[in-house]
Amino acid sequence: MTNEQLLAQYAKTRSPAVLDEIVRANQKLLHHILKRFSYAQEPYEDLLQVANLGLIKAAQRFDTGKGLKFSTYATAIVDGELRHHLRDSLLMRQPRWVKRVYREINEASNELLRQLGRPPELKELSEAVNINEEGILEVLNLYSRIDLHSRNEPFTDDEVYITADAHALHSLRRESFALPVEDRIVLYDGLDKLSAFQRKLIYLLFFREFTQHEVAAQLGMSQRSVSRESVKALTRLKQVMGRKVF
Repeated sequence: MTNEQLLAQYAKTRSPAVLDEIVRANQKLLHHILKRFSYAQEPYEDLLQVANLGLIKAAQRFDTGKGLKFSTYATAIVDGELRHHLRDSLLMRQPRWVKRVYREINEASNELLRQLGRPPELKELSEAVNINEEGILEVLNLYSRIDLHSRNEPFTDDEVYITADAHALHSLRRESFALPVEDRIVLYDGLDKLSAFQRKLIYLLFFREFTQHEVAAQLGMSQRSVSRESVKALTRLKQVMGRKVF
């Protein structure tokens, strides 16, 4: 059966077997589309899997009555899925501090919008999150660059690993019981160098402020083990940060 016949049959029956045949018949199209993404650092097999999901989505949404070629429609859908995937992958590779600061900025911006009835000015946002204006722009520009490239153009080899400059961020004022953003960046980078278990241990003890008995119950350990492992985790954190913590 031709592509058009398969699509017409699928539109009537929504048969998984017909959908599977459509996917098999259009693998050559996917390989052609993937040539646009030869710059990507992702394994080809992973990108092909994303492309296949996009192809399935295109077949499920395609309207045979609009006179549009399926290959044209599918190319647009698959291309969009791949760009979204690469954007999300780049965002996931950002350091912990970048993602946390970006979330703080977004939350403060939404709260100020609710309070003021308008988008906040940069100065107002800076005061709300206690981060200098240049630092806020540094983080927002990073996300804008990633979004722009993922929509319109590929990254160069040098840009694939771009991130915000931590030295651009400074606190406006000292706050009681709160680390300034400069120290939080160092802390988050240090935490990233610990094992997943050590990060969870420190998170429960010092971010959630669990007692050692509560942590022991949470992790299925003895209180003595929690005490011993927390010392190891803090020692390691001190080593990677090069300063005393907690």
